Amino acid sequence: MNKKWLLIILILPLIIACSATSDDWQELDLGSFKISIPKQWTYKKVQGDDSFIGGIVGPNVNIQFDFSNMGYADDLIPTEQEYLHGEEWQQGGYFYKVGVTYTADFNVKNEKTAQMKKIGTTDSTLVHVEADPIYQTKTNIHLPTTAQNIKFPKADYIADMTYKDSTIHVPITIPAETKAHHIQIDTTDKYIIKTVWPKVPSQGITGIYFKSRASDLTFNIVGINLSKQNQLLALKAFKTIIIK
Repeated sequence: MNKKWLLIILILPLIIACSATSDDWQELDLGSFKISIPKQWTYKKVQGDDSFIGGIVGPNVNIQFDFSNMGYADDLIPTEQEYLHGEEWQQGGYFYKVGVTYTADFNVKNEKTAQMKKIGTTDSTLVHVEADPIYQTKTNIHLPTTAQNIKFPKADYIADMTYKDSTIHVPITIPAETKAHHIQIDTTDKYIIKTVWPKVPSQGITGIYFKSRASDLTFNIVGINLSKQNQLLALKAFKTIIIK
């Protein structure tokens, strides 16, 4: 057989397959961004105030998006590292003393003056204002030791928090929502991109979040409790997103 015809025969099924796949999908141009979605899915307009919001709906599918030039779009579920380096697990006040007012280190003098004026005194010893220890506390986060596992059985990590000559050990438990999802972080020259999908289909959120590296633009698009098939379709659609 002629090599040219053999090559055509081998490539033809691939061309047909690509055409068939393409025929089942449509490109949705919403001005701020483009996305390709299954033809059974359609755009649903929603009125937004500070953001461009809307939905993409289909059979048993409801996906919502939030496109904000002011950074209002939620960044979805925190990764383990985002949670550890955030403030949510820090209840604060670990080194506070009774009867002392705490403020930012640069505001101690002003706060003390304000409190003295409030109680009508010129005696500075009657007012107790100090810089919040949080500004000088050193934190080291690590896996629990064997002894700490026994003392804090629910802890995923331990934070050693040291202020001056005092150290305390704070247990940290990673949120169940974070543990229940795959979370992937990618970066481009323009965006930080977070993709989230549940480890067990139909039990969590499937979404993607974009954060501009050069402006306040943030964008997310999310579906909740999608079936395994719709989860795969959504993830495939997310890969086609082009932000204008």
